Amino acid sequence: MSSIDVAICSGFSPGARVLRAAVRELTEEEDIRIVTIAPALAELPKAMDEMRSLKERKVIVVDGCEGGCGLQVLNRYEVMPSSVVMIRKHFNVTRKGIDEAKEQIRKAIQEVKG
Repeated sequence: MSSIDVAICSGFSPGARVLRAAVRELTEEEDIRIVTIAPALAELPKAMDEMRSLKERKVIVVDGCEGGCGLQVLNRYEVMPSSVVMIRKHFNVTRKGIDEAKEQIRKAIQEVKG
């Protein structure tokens, strides 16, 4: 099992799409597990249990816009993230944006690892 869970927003904004691409690429480079929030928002029992289980783990939440859906869902399940990353606003999905997001997230991963 990975040492760090990365909870990501499930939106469709360009920022959300950038962050998902960045996190997918980081799974090949870092010991992380992606956790999406949408199933818990839909109150699927298995997803709700997964959210509750995060209380005992190192969690980084990454949001793609100021709405902060990822953090709001973790708060609903009383999960205190080890780190919160807010991707800067994007108007398009670009390689540059993905690379910048990867660096933001990678920095948070390294800080949480200690």
